[in-house]
Amino acid sequence: MAKKLVSVWLSLTVLIFSSISIYAEQNVRGDFFTKNIVINGETIDNNHLQFPFFIYEDSTYFPLTPEMCEILGLKAELHAESRTLKLLKTEPTLTNISDKRKKNERKDLLLELVEDVQVLVYEPEPRAFAQILKEAGILKDKSADAETEATAEADETDSKANANAGAEDGKDADQTTKRPKIGDLYDEIIEIPKLTVREIDLEGLPVLAKGSILYLPVRALTGEAGLGWDVYFDPYTGIYISTKEGIPANSYWDRVQSEYNRGLVNYIMRHNKNYTENKAQELLFMFLNAAKTYKIDEKILIAVAHKESTFNPKCRSSSGALGIMQIMPSTGARYGLETAQLLDPEISINFGAMYLSERIAAYNGDLIKGFSAYNQGSVKVNRGTHSTRYASKVIDTMNGIDRFLSSNGFRQEN
Repeated sequence: MAKKLVSVWLSLTVLIFSSISIYAEQNVRGDFFTKNIVINGETIDNNHLQFPFFIYEDSTYFPLTPEMCEILGLKAELHAESRTLKLLKTEPTLTNISDKRKKNERKDLLLELVEDVQVLVYEPEPRAFAQILKEAGILKDKSADAETEATAEADETDSKANANAGAEDGKDADQTTKRPKIGDLYDEIIEIPKLTVREIDLEGLPVLAKGSILYLPVRALTGEAGLGWDVYFDPYTGIYISTKEGIPANSYWDRVQSEYNRGLVNYIMRHNKNYTENKAQELLFMFLNAAKTYKIDEKILIAVAHKESTFNPKCRSSSGALGIMQIMPSTGARYGLETAQLLDPEISINFGAMYLSERIAAYNGDLIKGFSAYNQGSVKVNRGTHSTRYASKVIDTMNGIDRFLSSNGFRQEN
């Protein structure tokens, strides 16, 4: 009976994620979040999310998709007429996004600004059922009556002893089963949620939307004033979010990876003075993401970019090669790329990563032949008429990266 009562209370507290209708006032542009996203220790692959995290006005925004809400432990409901967004804190039921939901959308996002949205947070505040009975005067407080209960138990023991003494020989003593008390049945087990409601201050940041999906700024939901999340941001790795009480977000931070990335950022700035630290970080994550996608060492990509263009995305060679990875327009055209696209550093790096990965794999991991094929073409390599000078220089550059990291105190990734 008590369990039925609890289920009735629970049914009154559930908010259902429904389709969202919005009124958009104007379009704004967000910048794709290129760095790592780690939620409760799980890395979310933002590079292929249909609705990715992004930056707007120097703040990181996250999508209120059904799956992301399950990862973060949220249920959401928007009342369009009152422009009220209701968030219910729950327990996370997912750890990551399923692969089948991923789509490759890496470019800047065109979003809709939604003004004057009130964000309310509903939080369960459980109370023990026994406490409710105590407040109603049905159940006595155990601690207050401890002495009385002890005296009663002593009297009961004496009574049983006297009864047993007068029992017939060979007959067992009266085995009276102790009947459970109402406190034993309900105390500290059954909980009835009570919802508390409060408004979240978005600190002047707007609610944004992409299609039917709303976006909220992460920083407005941190701490006691928000959803109680803890957030840690490291410019060399990314953003870390902990929705678990008592677990700090920086406990998920990878210090070794951070120092390694910082070393690579400094290497880029050392060899091209036009890069600010922020721009060098952006470039590094283009290398890291491409390396992950095409399963190739990021130091190969960095070494080739250094050798080919000294990290200049607008570089044009006398032979007509373009961009940071120095791709020939004719080569790019075979893969459907227009000439202007080769000057986009992200496109150039991803194409270079794909092309290098294919060439190295074609020669069973032989870097000399793979690098030579990238530079001179596979025909010469297959004929054995290629020069190894280019490949040797790239390998020397890779070794130079290692020396730079070691000599400047940057830990290298295992």
